[in-house]
Amino acid sequence: MSRVKEIRKRVRLLEKRFKPLLEEELTKDEVLNSSAEHNLQVAIQACLDIANHIVASLGFSREFDKNSEVFYELAQEDILPGDFADKMISMTGYRNVLVHGYLNVKKGITYDNIQNRLPDLAQFAQYIEKFLEKYEKNKTRK
Repeated sequence: MSRVKEIRKRVRLLEKRFKPLLEEELTKDEVLNSSAEHNLQVAIQACLDIANHIVASLGFSREFDKNSEVFYELAQEDILPGDFADKMISMTGYRNVLVHGYLNVKKGITYDNIQNRLPDLAQFAQYIEKFLEKYEKNKTRK
């Protein structure tokens, strides 16, 4: 649950501090932009960590060409809707650019993710909480 809390914390921070900014305000200020990128990266990484932990803990198949495909596994297990898995895979692609292609990050994409994709991160946290609640209920019945 600590990673779910981290997702929520980062989304709140991004909504409060960065979402009100105009695109030019964010993209022209290196300190603001770097901070926004970092907070997005941490939130997305927490989603990946949660997804991988669930897959490993419950013994689901682990044959992935890309680490983001773990979200398809959660969709196959009805933890996430299939179309939502696509959204998370897209966000993971952005995270991969931040981590591995950091010299090529397009600041406009960071701005767009803040303006339009924060609800996806919050929704992921809700889906996970719902799954964990159901999982714990089923576990206590056995």
